[in-house]
Amino acid sequence: MWASLSGLKRGQLEAWLEKALVPVEPSPVFIRQLQARLVTVKGDRVISPWMVVLVLLTSLVLLASWLNVATRILLGLLSLFGLMERSRRQRERTR
Repeated sequence: MWASLSGLKRGQLEAWLEKALVPVEPSPVFIRQLQARLVTVKGDRVISPWMVVLVLLTSLVLLASWLNVATRILLGLLSLFGLMERSRRQRERTR
């Protein structure tokens, strides 16, 4: 099909497209379904309950992640202080 269209001139291609692409009027059922979807998406509520749940769960995950990072930093600092103390005690023993 594309091989036969590649040799067409611009006017011939436009004429072929005018014959092939006919405008279609949407059905009343499609229009009703589209309007129904728009009404439910738009809605009359300002905040969706699912949006509140999503925000709370996201906040909970972020809090858990932040606590994990803070705990790891604290444990790293404590181990660093422990290593420094141990090396100080070893130096005192060798004297």
